[in-house]
Amino acid sequence: MENKEVIFVSNFLGDGGAARVISVLAEGLVNQGYKVTICSYPFKNKEEYHHSDKVDYIKFDMNHQKGVLYKIERITKLRREVKKHKDAIIVSFEYFMNMQTIVAMAGLKNKLIISERNDPARVGGKTPTKQLRNFLYRFADCLVCQTQEALEYFPQNIQKKAVVILNPVKENLPERWQGERRKEIVNFCRLEKQKNLPLLIEAFCEFHKKHADYTLAIYGDGKERESLEEYIRNRKLDDCVTLHHAVSDIHDHIKDAMMFVSSSNYEGLSNSMIEAMAIGLPTICTDCPCGGARMVIRDGENGLLVSTEKRTELSQAMCEIADNSNLRFALSIEGEKIREKLSKNNIVSEWVRLF
Repeated sequence: MENKEVIFVSNFLGDGGAARVISVLAEGLVNQGYKVTICSYPFKNKEEYHHSDKVDYIKFDMNHQKGVLYKIERITKLRREVKKHKDAIIVSFEYFMNMQTIVAMAGLKNKLIISERNDPARVGGKTPTKQLRNFLYRFADCLVCQTQEALEYFPQNIQKKAVVILNPVKENLPERWQGERRKEIVNFCRLEKQKNLPLLIEAFCEFHKKHADYTLAIYGDGKERESLEEYIRNRKLDDCVTLHHAVSDIHDHIKDAMMFVSSSNYEGLSNSMIEAMAIGLPTICTDCPCGGARMVIRDGENGLLVSTEKRTELSQAMCEIADNSNLRFALSIEGEKIREKLSKNNIVSEWVRLF
C-alpha cells in the first residue's frame, strides 16, 4: 500500500526560501490526499509563513536556547515525535537540520529524504562540518538538491541516491503587467552578505549616470539592514535608492517595475528570481554558484545572466533593458512561462514520484 504520510522538518517556518517551499509542498501534498505534518523550532516574535489548516503543525517548545544541551534537546524531541509516526516519510530541509534529523532517526525504520537548499560548497562546506555532513548523509535514503551543480558537489556514494527538483513558483501571483512600466529597478530578498547588495547599489550608481530618472528599490529584512542604510546614506543616494522592509504583498508593489536585478554571490535556486520572472518582470541575475540561475534563465531569451562581482557588466545589462523596449517585451513574455514549468502541481508531482 502506498505510504501517504509525510513529516517535514524545518528549523523555522519563516524567514527564508526553504520554509516557503515547505509550506507550498505541504499544501500541495494535502490536496493529493497525503497526511502532512510540519515539525519546527519557532522563534519568538518572528512572522511565519501561512500553512494550510489541513496541515498538522508541531512547534517544539525548547527549554535551552543554545549550546550542546540545546542541540541534544532538538534531536530528542524530534526523535520522540517521529516514533509516533512509524510509517511516515520524513523530509528534512537545510544541511544543519538534515544532520540533526539523521541522528534523531538512528535505528528507526522511516524513510528519510534530506534536501540541500543553498550552495553546499559555501553553506556547510567548511571542514570539519563538511566531513561530518558527508558521513551522515550516507544514512539518508535520498538527497534532493535544487541544481545539478549542487548535486555534483557531493561524493559519488551520495550522488548515487540524489535527485534534482526545482522550487515551485508561488501561486496566486499577479498577472504580467502589460502597461507602461515605472522607471524603477527592484530587488527583494533577505538582507544578508551572500546577496551582495552593495554590488547592486554600485552598479545602479553607474547606470544612474546615464539614466538619472530611474530609482532603485530594495525590499527585505536581515542582518545587513543597518550597514546597507549606512552605505546608502554615506554615498548620498537617499533620493534614488530606497530600502524597504519585507512586505507580504511584495509582487503587487513591484509588478509594474522596469526590471528585477539579483546580485548574489551564491544561491540555491532563488525564489525571488523565479517569482519575478513569473510575473513578467525583465530579470537580470548573476550566474552564481551553485547554478540555480542558469537552470532557468536562457541568457538573452527569458532573462540576462551576468558574472558575479562585475559591477560594470551588471550596469551594462541594466542599460540594455532600459534602452531596448523590444528586449524588455521579449524577456517579459518568455520569463512568464516559468510560471507553468515550475507550477506547484508540477513540482509536487515530482516529489510524489520520489516518495
